[in-house]
Amino acid sequence: MSAVLLGCMLFLAGAVTQYIWISVDDLDDVSLRVQSEQITRHIDADATPPRLDMPDDLQKSYRESGDGYLYALLTADGQILDASSRKARDFMTALPVAQIRAKQSYIRLLDSNGQETPYFALVTMVPGHPELRIMVAQGYLHWEAYIESVLGEFAEHMGWVFPVVLVVALAISVWTIRSSLRPLKALSARALRIGPNTSGMRLPETELPEEIRPLIRSVNSALDRLEYGFQAQRRFTANAAHELRTPLAVLTARLSELGSGEAVTQLGEDIARMNRLVGQLLQVSRLQATTLSLDEAVDLNSLAAKVVAYLAPLAIARGRSLALNRTAAPVLVQASVMALEDALRNLVENAMTHTPPGTEVTISVRADGSLAVRDHGPGVAEAWQARIFEPFSRGQQPRHHGAGLGLSIVAETMRAHGGSVSMHNLPEGGAEFTLRLPLLPAEQKH
Repeated sequence: MSAVLLGCMLFLAGAVTQYIWISVDDLDDVSLRVQSEQITRHIDADATPPRLDMPDDLQKSYRESGDGYLYALLTADGQILDASSRKARDFMTALPVAQIRAKQSYIRLLDSNGQETPYFALVTMVPGHPELRIMVAQGYLHWEAYIESVLGEFAEHMGWVFPVVLVVALAISVWTIRSSLRPLKALSARALRIGPNTSGMRLPETELPEEIRPLIRSVNSALDRLEYGFQAQRRFTANAAHELRTPLAVLTARLSELGSGEAVTQLGEDIARMNRLVGQLLQVSRLQATTLSLDEAVDLNSLAAKVVAYLAPLAIARGRSLALNRTAAPVLVQASVMALEDALRNLVENAMTHTPPGTEVTISVRADGSLAVRDHGPGVAEAWQARIFEPFSRGQQPRHHGAGLGLSIVAETMRAHGGSVSMHNLPEGGAEFTLRLPLLPAEQKH
C-alpha cells in the first residue's frame, strides 16, 4: 500500500510538472505575441523604406538584455529592414523564406550550421501591410527563467503538501486496515481454544468485515462436520466397549465352570486383559464426552498414600516394592478424586510393569502441586517419547500385553484438570513421570 500511495504521489507530481511545463510554454507564446504587438506599434510603414521608430527606453531595454530579446523588421521576401542586433540579422538571414511568408508561425531559430539554438521566435504579418513581417525572439534563458519561477513558487507554496498528504494517507490507510481487521485478533484467540474437547465452540460472524464473513461461515461449517465426526467416533467407542462387557461377563462365568488347568488359567488371563481394555475404552469415552466435576479440595499426600496402599499387595506379588515421599504440609489441589486416583494408579502400575523384580517404585509428593513416579526400568527410547501419551502407543516393549491406553488416560485426565503430564529418562537409569496440577488458591484452603 505504501508503494501504491508513493507511486500515486509520484504520478501526481509528474502530471503537475508536465502541466506546469505546458503552461509555461503557453505563457512563452503569449509573451512573444505581446512583444510582437509592442514592436508593431512603432512601425512607420509609410516611410520609404518602412522603418521602426522605437522610443529610446525601449531600445535601451533591448540593448541591455544581452540579446536575450531580439526583433527584426523584414519584407515577405526576407529582406531585413531593421533589427535589434547583428545576431538578429544573422538569424533572419538563415530563416527559410517559406516561414517568413507565413502569416504567423512559432519557430525554433537555427544557427548558420542548421543546428537548433536556445531562441524561440514568432514571425507574423504586420496588420494592414501584407508585404511586411515582424520577427520577435526570446532566448532559452528567458524561457528557463519562467520554469524556475513557476516551479520555485510551486515548491515554496505547494511542494510541502505532497509529503504531508503521503504521511496522512498512509496513517489513514494503516488505521483503516487495523480497525477493519481488529476483530480477527479476537477470532484467532477464540480459534486457538477450539479442540476435540471444545468442538462445540464456533467463531462469531458479527462485527466483521463483509469480505471475511464467507470465510468464517466456511470455517464454522467445517467445525460442524468435525464435531459430528468426533461425536460419531465417541459414540462408537462407548457403544462398542459397552456391548463387549456382556459377552466378556458370560465368558468369565462359563470359564469358572471349566475347573482348573493351565489352559483355563491362560484363558482367564486373556479375558482379564480384555475386561481391562474394555474398561479403559469406557474410561476414555467418559473423559472425552463429559466434563469432570472438579469440586473437591484434594490433598495429594492423602491421595498418594491411598494409591500406594491399594497397590501394595500387587507390588509384593510381583516382587517389587513401593516407597512414598510426602511433604510436611498438605498439598491441596482442586480435582476429581476418582479420576486423579486412576491417573496416579495407571502411572504406578506402568512403573511396576517396567521396573525389574527386586527394585523399588518411588512416588513423591511435591509442594508445587506435582506427583512424581520413578522406576528403575530401561526408560523410554527417544524416538517414542513424543508419542508415549498417544492412545494405543506401547513403545518398544511388545512383551507386555497392555493396549497402550493407560498413559493416554493419564494425559486426558490431566488435561481435564488444567494440568499436564511429562516424562524424562533418569541419568542413573529408569524413567520419571510427573503429574502437575494447579494448587488450590489460598482463599479456598479454609
